[in-house]
Amino acid sequence: MECYYLGIFLEKMMVILSLLLLVLDDLPGAEPYFVGHNCPVNGYSYSTGSTFEDNLNSTLITHLGANASRMSFSNFNMGEGIDQVYALYYCRADVGLEACHDCVESATTRIQDVCKLMKQGIVWYDECTLRYANHTIFSLDDQDLRLSFPRFNNTLVLGDYLNQYRTTFDSSMRNLIDRVANNASLRPRGFSTERVTLSPFQSLRGIAQCAPVITGASCQRCLTAALRQMDLWTTTMEFLPTCFVGFELYGLPPSTPPPSSSTLPLPVRYKVLIAVLSVVFILSLLGGFWFWKCRPSKGDPRPPPEKVQDHLLIRKYNEYDPSIEEDLEANERGRQHGLAQFTYSEVEDMTGGFEKKIGEGGFAVVYHGCLIDGSKEVAVKVFSKNEAPKQFSTEIEVLGRISHKNLVSLVGYCEEETNLALIYEFMAMGDLKALLSEHSDAISWKKRVEIAIDTAQGLDYLHNGCSPPIVHRDVKPANILLNKDFRAKVADFGFSKIFPAEYVSNLQTRVVGTLGYLDPQYNLTGNVNEKGDVYSFGVVLLELITGKTAIVNRVMNLGQWVRSVLERGDIASILDQSLRQGVDDNYLTVWKTVELAVRCIQLEIADRPTMTQIVTELKECLIMMNTESSSSAKDSLELMSAAISTSTMSPTPR
Repeated sequence: MECYYLGIFLEKMMVILSLLLLVLDDLPGAEPYFVGHNCPVNGYSYSTGSTFEDNLNSTLITHLGANASRMSFSNFNMGEGIDQVYALYYCRADVGLEACHDCVESATTRIQDVCKLMKQGIVWYDECTLRYANHTIFSLDDQDLRLSFPRFNNTLVLGDYLNQYRTTFDSSMRNLIDRVANNASLRPRGFSTERVTLSPFQSLRGIAQCAPVITGASCQRCLTAALRQMDLWTTTMEFLPTCFVGFELYGLPPSTPPPSSSTLPLPVRYKVLIAVLSVVFILSLLGGFWFWKCRPSKGDPRPPPEKVQDHLLIRKYNEYDPSIEEDLEANERGRQHGLAQFTYSEVEDMTGGFEKKIGEGGFAVVYHGCLIDGSKEVAVKVFSKNEAPKQFSTEIEVLGRISHKNLVSLVGYCEEETNLALIYEFMAMGDLKALLSEHSDAISWKKRVEIAIDTAQGLDYLHNGCSPPIVHRDVKPANILLNKDFRAKVADFGFSKIFPAEYVSNLQTRVVGTLGYLDPQYNLTGNVNEKGDVYSFGVVLLELITGKTAIVNRVMNLGQWVRSVLERGDIASILDQSLRQGVDDNYLTVWKTVELAVRCIQLEIADRPTMTQIVTELKECLIMMNTESSSSAKDSLELMSAAISTSTMSPTPR
């Protein structure tokens, strides 16, 4: 009977504890702690109502602000030329998503206030860093190492006191920096802590983190610079644009004076927390007593019959289940990238039981679908072959860390035992391969140049806007998708390669890709670099110009065919027949794109342009359209045809 009443008492106390926890949850949390800001004057200024301001507001609020509630890091760029905006935020890895969202929201408001009308700005909080600029900020440069801001300490234990333990302090911080730099190479975020005992009454906890956009080597360089700038007399944390490092002291040294009587009272939230912890402590004591008082006698260790099922259930959860670990890994992978995770039954529902197939590749089938809430059409790629897990993981790793208007975005994924699926935004006009083969006459010359520009911009972002850079390795018309407005986006990142920090220009790996688009140098050596994508893009550009496929016949590829036509000086016949009547005044732009495509497929890597140069030259072609008369353009074409140098202009056969 005593056990019965004691059990009832414990049950009532648990109800009280639950109510206290609800009260604690409803109380307002601590506001994000603002550290400082910097608005570089060399970033120039913008005027109210300008395109730059519109792009900035859209980037900060619509894109980054919307992501903060579901991911701890995001970057985005928008606009072109002098109106282009680059922005990013990253939250401290040991704060939750709710605190991250609150910090980014506060930082967005503050940066628009303190850096008003400036084209560069950065604000630091304890919980997050937010930055924007009119140039790329997705890597580390020397200017970043000069933009620092300290967080001053509010204690009296630094300076001479730490000098007693300087060797231990320096060694611990170096270990911390090395560990963070290694994490930056392996994971989307570099973060670590280091705790060390200084004395029986004093311990030190170091903390450091790098922005996910920089490499391991850059991370180490950034953190080392930050540590050097830290003044141990006044500072406990040093913030740079792409990293921060700091420490906290626990315990009080003998020389520390007692706290002032003017110390601020504890916030209500912490008073309630103390009350909750007190109740937990009391319940623990009572629970221990109840267990001792009411435990079964040693003579009968078996539980009562009605409790046998409960014991079996407990045993089941205590047994090792590898599927639980796999689920945790899947959740962690998606959480790191802020992606939605769907069950396989949800995938079946959104595709209507895999009713409408819209594409098929070597490793997967793609179905049309719609999110359960009906808010968005999606394309669902369901993997099926042995290579699927690797392709699946690569696409999540790549698409989870990038964001660009000319790259297909990943909505979410499904990873349930052997059932693997990726959910993308839906591209209504399908892929470029089908469009060129079935509806070539519907794509004007101007539209083809725009498609080429969109594709080049997406690849340029992978090569130069990402840190470390990413090489696609399978650029071809089937992997270029178009939306309802005929804007192109690069897709299918299953073969993509993210460059490790120790490689700058090339990386040797297994050769993958598609025959006809494969860089011959890469095929020969296995060395991956950005110029391999340039070669593949050159073949795609020739397909846009000619309307022909990469393999013309059994003995000739498209590059060889174009070379033979150029040697005859018959440039006009290179153009797709469906375009010859509609080009009119734009023959000069046809020539420029042919010349550019041929440079892209040169055998020597050094002779190929970069994707940045390609974007610039294609945009020049777009500007030139309709500015030359038909006759003068054709005259120019004939003059240039006569001046063709086959040593420079001829693609090398493969």
